[in-house]
Amino acid sequence: MKMKIQKLFMFFFLWIFLVFPFLGNKVKSEVQSSKIIPKSGNVFSSSESSKSGEEKISESWMGVYMGGIKVGYSHNKEFPLIINGKKLKKSLSESWMKVARLGGNSIEIATVQESIYDEQGKPLECIIRIKMSESETVTRAEIGPDKILFKSGGKIIKELPYEEEFYLEVPVEKIIEEEGLKPGNKYNFKILDFTSYSLVDFSFEVIGKEDVLILGKKMRLWHAKGETTYVIPLTVDEWIDESGNSWRSINKTSFTTLTSIRMPKEKALEVSEETFDIAFSTIIKPNVTFENPQKIQRVTFKLRGISTDKIKNFPFDDESQKIIEVGEDYVIIQTSSQIFKEEEAILFPVKDKEFRRFLKSSAFCQAEDPEIQNVAKEIVGQERNSWRASKKIAEWVEKEMTANYYVGFATAKEIIKNREGDCSEYTVLTVALCRAVGIPARAAVGIMYGRGIFAYHMWPEVFVGRWISLDSKWLAVDNKSGEYYTDATHIKLGRSLLNENIFKEMAQAISEVIGKLKLEIIDYHKDK
Repeated sequence: MKMKIQKLFMFFFLWIFLVFPFLGNKVKSEVQSSKIIPKSGNVFSSSESSKSGEEKISESWMGVYMGGIKVGYSHNKEFPLIINGKKLKKSLSESWMKVARLGGNSIEIATVQESIYDEQGKPLECIIRIKMSESETVTRAEIGPDKILFKSGGKIIKELPYEEEFYLEVPVEKIIEEEGLKPGNKYNFKILDFTSYSLVDFSFEVIGKEDVLILGKKMRLWHAKGETTYVIPLTVDEWIDESGNSWRSINKTSFTTLTSIRMPKEKALEVSEETFDIAFSTIIKPNVTFENPQKIQRVTFKLRGISTDKIKNFPFDDESQKIIEVGEDYVIIQTSSQIFKEEEAILFPVKDKEFRRFLKSSAFCQAEDPEIQNVAKEIVGQERNSWRASKKIAEWVEKEMTANYYVGFATAKEIIKNREGDCSEYTVLTVALCRAVGIPARAAVGIMYGRGIFAYHMWPEVFVGRWISLDSKWLAVDNKSGEYYTDATHIKLGRSLLNENIFKEMAQAISEVIGKLKLEIIDYHKDK
């Protein structure tokens, strides 16, 4: 069995989405966690892989653990396939995990990777399916002789030319066949990464044989180590037998660890009574508590725990946050609420070329969807002032949406129908509605204060003459002007266009920050 690097990339990117838990005071606790996957282990029903009586080349089941708690399973199998008379090989890798966020309802994450290879082992096609809520996201890579076409929703989202050899997974079987496993041997490969739609470097080293305890039984296994530093630095420690079958793996990033252990199918499918909370390890406890954080209009923070270069790369391109001082191991920044007045706003729809990317529909943010278009037009009516229209949209979203931890990361089309979710759903819907009527919009990624802690958060930004944060989940009103503003406990770490690069954008914003950032509140000012 090959090291399943593709699915590791996808899981850790999905993990990043799940650390955005901020909601209102009421959680929709009556929502029931509908099972995505039946206990038979079939994550999605489709394709040749579900045919009975197939001749399997190999198959394995593994229990998946986080923080010592069993959170799910993974299932891998390979079998021969004949298409149009050609002998091929198909690899199917599926997994299911269930985690909670800050005590909320459990979220189920289902992923499937289906890969097809020719007789020589060259990849021809790879499909990755992801399901976190009701909708299923499917990304397909069609591999030609000199280029790869990435498709989603039937549309080409990127064309990637290539010349050098690459793999979908680490080719352990090829190494064993050609050289055998030898301590100290090192290899470098190009791996196709679906999260960035690119070929990334992956190093692989055979450490040596070790005694490993697997379900109470001592086994003599080969220890191999893999690493990549692209977007999310990822380390994989794998213990494999002489045939390359994985018995134990420990997969680490800077913010979490995922452990898998080989076991019988029945044991792998067992559901633990304990639930791992994926967000508790990411919260930041401040030295000051705010009784009403939405009244805070300016804060001076001392940030440390991560490199000063990383902090200096946070967005400081508008008036909402600025650098005050850079020390050897800290940076002092100041955040300020921006009070924007209606008379300063531009008219919409905005048609300037420079804003096209902030108006574009995408697989996550379907601004061209007929229902989204109709709702957006109904909200704004005859209004042509961009700030007044943006406020109307934010008010509508705040009123119509119901806070719900269970939704993992839904698309705008799904949200407009169900009208529930957390900060990511509030943001995606607000951005989609703004774009639908011609108001440039994007997502800010960062942290904010609530309930005595700072936690990871996402909120909208709209261009109404200049870029203004408009957090439709946490609307605050300035006592003096009566205008909406976003409170100054929001710290921006990055941004996203909510398009096909969303995984990469989110990871670049917070992957080196999660679990490491420390902050001290030096002073603050609140609206009186």
